[in-house]
Amino acid sequence: MIGDIEVRDAGRKGKGVFARRGFRRGEFIFRRRHARVVPNSAIRSLTREERRHLCELDRDRSAVLVGAGAFLNHSCEPNAMRSGTTVFAWRPIRAGDEITIDYRLNAFTGERSRCLCGTRRCTGTIRLDFFSLDPATQRAYLPYAPAFIRREYRSRARAKGSARAS
Repeated sequence: MIGDIEVRDAGRKGKGVFARRGFRRGEFIFRRRHARVVPNSAIRSLTREERRHLCELDRDRSAVLVGAGAFLNHSCEPNAMRSGTTVFAWRPIRAGDEITIDYRLNAFTGERSRCLCGTRRCTGTIRLDFFSLDPATQRAYLPYAPAFIRREYRSRARAKGSARAS
């Protein structure tokens, strides 16, 4: 629920989303909202601010996020997960904790950006590609990944299986 979270300063990351109360693992936190959906070919026509708040929907379209969902920061060890527009607790979250997600869940561009999460597993760089995740993390995230990522995962698994059979 929106009253259970707040957007505020997250230090060098800019703004972030913070829990105003604790959340249990699996508990619904809030829904992200899109201002509009744009073809990826039109991303360059967006304002700099709109480009900062994009979420890939599939290989051809992205959504410009608004509201609290636009300020969810990345973490290499996220405490929340998204499935479509739903954000839920991936692990227990305490009141006052920043709510973070892993941007690689729906990413495919392979672009690299600086990671500021500072977690134990942070490498300092985010490679925006689901398939850059280690295999165990891919399997854990797969049920929540968008359909186009799940299709690609199955396609790669079939190709790997047929390559082994050869």
